Amino acid sequence: CDRLIDLGAVEGYKVSADVGKKQADGTYSSHKNNGRTSTNAWCLGDCYEDSVAQTVIARIENVTGVPDANSEYLQLLRYEPGQFYQKHHDYIPHHRERQPGVRILTVFLYLNDVEAGGGTDFPELEITVMPKKGKALVWPSVLNEDPNEIDSRTRHQALPVEAGIKYGANAWLHQRDFKDPHRRGCV
Repeated sequence: CDRLIDLGAVEGYKVSADVGKKQADGTYSSHKNNGRTSTNAWCLGDCYEDSVAQTVIARIENVTGVPDANSEYLQLLRYEPGQFYQKHHDYIPHHRERQPGVRILTVFLYLNDVEAGGGTDFPELEITVMPKKGKALVWPSVLNEDPNEIDSRTRHQALPVEAGIKYGANAWLHQRDFKDPHRRGCV
């Protein structure tokens, strides 16, 4: 966990952004969302090749049965006191038409203990999971009976950190290979 926090610092935490509007070339811009106040870094290049990162990635693959090729690169997150991410869903509709398909699972890793606040809340399920170093939380983005359709029960929010800093990591797993299309700029 500590190594992933360090790798995020090396990569450089920047203000988190959401998927924005479709551009003329078919790509999507990023959008600063006032309901999302965290910072994040993407685990690419040296971070992705790091032995600890590779061990974590292999564990995610082992637990979920989804190959690493289908996973987006880890998004390393940092929430300072007062920061949050309002209710949202990890499902991105336009991914239905993209080579990797939609996000089917989210694996969220808690990288540290938080002094107060910072839970992951699922309002429709009436469940809040509090951060605990080393804990992983896995939830579906889609319905089992129709894996192209959103599972609306898993809308969630990162509750405000009340004291301390919260570090986490998102692994978003797709229906098909994500990494090769990503390298070619096709996601």
